[in-house]
Amino acid sequence: MPAWSEPKDLKTWFLQGFSLRGGVLVLAVLAVLLSEVRFNWVEIMLGRYLAATNSYRPESGNVWEEGHLRQVATQTLEKMVTDQLAAQREAREATSMSQLIEGVSDSRGSMLSAERFRVLYSQLPEATERTLFPPMRLLSISADRSWDRVYLERENGKVGIYLLDRSNNVLNYTTTSGQELESTGGSAPAVRGTLEALPEFAGRIYPADRFFRALETLPVEVQRAVLPQPAAVLAIEGSPVRVGISDEVNADTIRIAIEMQTPEGRQITTVMGQEWAVWQVRVLLEPRLASPSPTVPQSSVSIFGNSFSPSASTQPDDPAQQPKKRRQRPWIPFPKDNR
Repeated sequence: MPAWSEPKDLKTWFLQGFSLRGGVLVLAVLAVLLSEVRFNWVEIMLGRYLAATNSYRPESGNVWEEGHLRQVATQTLEKMVTDQLAAQREAREATSMSQLIEGVSDSRGSMLSAERFRVLYSQLPEATERTLFPPMRLLSISADRSWDRVYLERENGKVGIYLLDRSNNVLNYTTTSGQELESTGGSAPAVRGTLEALPEFAGRIYPADRFFRALETLPVEVQRAVLPQPAAVLAIEGSPVRVGISDEVNADTIRIAIEMQTPEGRQITTVMGQEWAVWQVRVLLEPRLASPSPTVPQSSVSIFGNSFSPSASTQPDDPAQQPKKRRQRPWIPFPKDNR
C-alpha cells in the first residue's frame, strides 16, 4: 500500500487520487455535505451551542446594542399601555369625584366620558360644584353638544381637569384636589315624552342652548333662583334639547321643564324657579317683553259742557306671554353679556 505523501509527478497524483482510499474520502465528504443539505444538522448543533453559551458570552457590538434597545422599548411600551388601560378602568369604575381625583397618578392621566363625569359632578355638594365648574357652564356646553370627554392629569400637587370636544379643543379648565371634594347624592326624576304633550308650556319652548346661554349671563343669585339644583339635571344621561317655561304661577314659583335627549329617547325633567328670576331669563330670550307697551294718547272729552281729560292707560300685554296669575313684578337690573 503506497504511503500518504506528496506526489512527485502527474502519474503518481492520478494513481493516488483514484485509489480506494481517495474514493472513500471523497464519498465521505459528499455524504457529510448531502446530510447537511438534507437535515441542516450543522446549523442545529451550532444554534444549540450558541443558545447554551449565550449568557456567558459578552454582549457587545452594534447588533447587541440595537437588540437591547429594542427590547427595552418594547417593555416600556407594554408597561405604558398596561398603565393607561388600568387608569381608564379605574376612572370608569370610580363611584365619586374624590375617588376619581385620587386615582390620577403623577405619571399618567385619565380620560373619562362627559356623561360619566356629569354623574360624578352631580353628587357634589352645591358649594363644591360651583368652585369646580359653574353648573350653568356645563349645561351650556352640554346643550351645544360640543362637550365629548374629560381629561385629568396631576400637576403641581393638584389635578387639572380639561373639558374637551371631539377635536380635543379645551372648552373649560380647572384644578382641584381630592381633599376639596366630598361625595353626596341627588337625582331628578324624569318622564318620557316631549314638551308638545304639556299644554302649559305651549308658546314658551326655547332651544336649550339659547336658554342656558342667556341664564349664564345673569348673576349667580338669579341662576340659583331659576335652577336651584342644576346637578340634578346634569345627573341625567343625555343632552338638553329644549326648555319650556310654564304659564302658571304657584307660590311665586314657575315650573320649568327641560327636555333631554337620552339613550332611551326623549325625557322631561322639571324644576321650580322663582318667578322674578324666570322673568329675567324670558326678557333675554324675548327682548320685546322688555319694551314698554304703547300708550293711549290723552284727549279731552266734553260731556254736557264739562271737559274731562282721562289719564293715559297702557294696553294689556299679550295674554299668551303672561302668567295666569297677574301681579306687579319688581324691576331688577341685570348685567349685559360680558362673555
